[in-house]
Amino acid sequence: MKKLLIGFLAVGLIMGFAMTASAQPNLKASGQLYMYGSYVDNQKMTKDGDSRANIGNRLRMQFEVQVQEGLKLTTRFDALERAWGQNQVVGGAQAGEKNISWERAYVTFNALYGVFDVGYKQSRVWGTCAFCDDYDSDAGISYRYMMGPWTFGANWDKRGNWSEMKDPNLNGATAIGEGSLQSTNSGLRTLNELGGTDNDHDVYQIYGIYRWATGQAGLRFEMERDAANGKIQSGGSNAALAPYGFWNATRTDAWVATFYEIAPYVQWISGPFALEGEFRYVWGKVQYDDTGATALIPDVDRKGWDLYLMGKYTMGAFYGGLEFVYISGDDPSTADKNEAGQTGGGGWDPLLMFGNYWFLKYQGALGNVSWLSNQTSAANRTDANTFTVGEYETNMIMFKPFVGWKVNPQLEIVAQFAWLRADEKPRVGSNPAGAQFVSDDYGREFDIYANYKIYNN
Repeated sequence: MKKLLIGFLAVGLIMGFAMTASAQPNLKASGQLYMYGSYVDNQKMTKDGDSRANIGNRLRMQFEVQVQEGLKLTTRFDALERAWGQNQVVGGAQAGEKNISWERAYVTFNALYGVFDVGYKQSRVWGTCAFCDDYDSDAGISYRYMMGPWTFGANWDKRGNWSEMKDPNLNGATAIGEGSLQSTNSGLRTLNELGGTDNDHDVYQIYGIYRWATGQAGLRFEMERDAANGKIQSGGSNAALAPYGFWNATRTDAWVATFYEIAPYVQWISGPFALEGEFRYVWGKVQYDDTGATALIPDVDRKGWDLYLMGKYTMGAFYGGLEFVYISGDDPSTADKNEAGQTGGGGWDPLLMFGNYWFLKYQGALGNVSWLSNQTSAANRTDANTFTVGEYETNMIMFKPFVGWKVNPQLEIVAQFAWLRADEKPRVGSNPAGAQFVSDDYGREFDIYANYKIYNN
């Protein structure tokens, strides 16, 4: 409760500062109280599997303070993000989800004939949002310039490293960036403790969007340089799992990944027809430091792609359509190449279980993790994510027809069916000659659900 009061006091201070700049600041508040109740049976998909039931909770509040014309401050926090009855999280990946998790604070101002956003802000949003992630915020600077139907922009994000890292110097930390790698609870790290230099993760983007009366289209180019594991200095050592789920990439050497991406999209409505699509092509290289214990490790080239298509037809109170997604998978037989496309977004939930953020958060990943952990030979074990499905869709082909019925302005009923498979069969084991392969069939999912709008606002 103390932290909650401190949070509201901080909002009050923001309002106070705004009043010093403007006699009548404009304050907008918006929010969402989300309660997610679910019962899941046989989540591991084994004979006589266990069941689980719980209710998840999250309060999200956002405040926009219009200090004066052309200057605005935006903040956002999440509160009480946990299952009902769950103890407050004090460590691990969800350590920030205590009473309040303050996620955004940035200013928006007009300058150089355009608009700037500076601070911890919305990121990882583009196009159709099949690859969007609304749950994370990154520090950075963005600029956009509007000219008639055109919008041109540039963006720089300073991100933590969301790849799975196993660095003994970081005590199992999984979100590593320049700042977090530099410090410990007791202060700054020494150079030997740090184990490298250039430990940061940067993303640069430029884009253009054209809008017309019935749709819009855009094109974005991105460069991502992930050096969060740094270059090993003399006397230092890092042990890390290389980025983006490489099946064979457990190294003692540090790595630096440089990826490029081009991403066009289009959204168009013509009468009862609605169409949208997005394509992403990523290429680049992961370079390993050859000065470690295993020298002369070859670099890994990456080339992958994604395709999202959706068509919808509306006839009166009824509608129907088809959604298709293809995310290329990494071919496990090519040790020096990674063919994986970009992951699906955590903010995009195509189904109620498969790839659903809320399902993963409060019920856990789909799949039999215990089968993997029971493998007695280390050569037969790989990353558990290979055998489970979380919020980020990878290595996937999906066909999803859907139909809906708007019974009245408040009530809508939707039914959908998805056929899911892997693009590349995941493998078990690190020996290419003797490794096993698991099935490429993810399965099928049928959902039926109803949305009821209680109030217009």
